[in-house]
This record gives sequence, structure tokens and C-alpha cells, in this order.
Amino acid sequence: MLTGRGAVALLALSGLGCGTGGEVPDAAGGETANRPEAATGSVAEVPSGAKRAPDDAFRTLEGGEASLHDLRGNVVVANLWGTWCLPCRDELPELVELARSYAGRPVIVLGLAVESGDPEEIRDFLADFGADYPNWMLGMDDAVATFEAVGFPTTLIVDAEGWIRKALLGPQTVESLGEEIEALLP
Repeated sequence: MLTGRGAVALLALSGLGCGTGGEVPDAAGGETANRPEAATGSVAEVPSGAKRAPDDAFRTLEGGEASLHDLRGNVVVANLWGTWCLPCRDELPELVELARSYAGRPVIVLGLAVESGDPEEIRDFLADFGADYPNWMLGMDDAVATFEAVGFPTTLIVDAEGWIRKALLGPQTVESLGEEIEALLP
């Protein structure tokens, strides 16, 4: 059961229809984008308009924990979605194709299932779409507080150093995500 900020966010999002598409305004920018952060004792250069990806641990569908920090060295396409979100369902085949097209390259498509049931329910749902890329679980509070999600689906493009370079609202395509990925690959 949702309480507090998560309930308010879900209520607000239900009126938005999960999201309309486009970039999330100022999602990867703001004041933190211009402040260097310490990286192993030195000052790291902050890419323009970027924000550090959170190091929070999330539950995997296999029962363990994982974080975006564990995926450093790869470009990560982190997609916040829900089984209850119709635009998310429309987007799933695109993400499946994207994951297959980048197999064997330093790119990871990652699903972040928001308020979508227990692991078995989520696995069954994903199996219907042929989605075999990793998926983690989180609550609405984490989606809003940690990832600043304002609608669903929300897709974050994270570079190999762990910087969120883009936050995209609404269903994405293989082509649009491919352009974002290619810009970050060496």
C-alpha cells in the first residue's frame, strides 16, 4: 500500500496517462550539474548537463541486490516502467529489440519495474514480451525521489562513468535510443 509522497505521485501520474513523450525538463541538469564531485580523491569533470547516477541498491528479480554503480563501464539504458502503464507496454518490444541489437557491446538495457508486483509476476509479464534483459524492482517513492520520475515510462541514458546524460519521458524507439547510445560509445 502506498503512503505519503508515493501515493501523491501515483495519483498525479494517473492523471497524466503515464507520460506524453519527450525530454524530462531539467532532469539531468540543475545546480548539481555544475559542481565537480570527488572521485577517488580528485575532482572529477562533470559532463555538461549531467547528474551522477544514484548508487542506491535495488532488489533484483532473482532476490539479490544491485546498483547502477555495478554497471559502470557500460552505457546503461535504464527504463522506469510499470505493468500497469499502457505506454510502457507499447515500448517494451522496442527495448527488447534494442537489447538484442547491442548484445556483445558495452551497453546494458535495464528495466526498473515500479510498483509492479512480486518478482514472479514481473517475470511472467516480461516473458510475454520476450524481455530477457535485467530488471530490478522499486517503489513509487524511489522512482520519484531517487530518479525524479514525473511520468512513465521514463528512460535514463547513463554513460560508462555513471553520469546520467539524458532523461526521456514517454515511449522511446530503437532508433531514438540508438542515437543516444552511439553518441556515448567510444
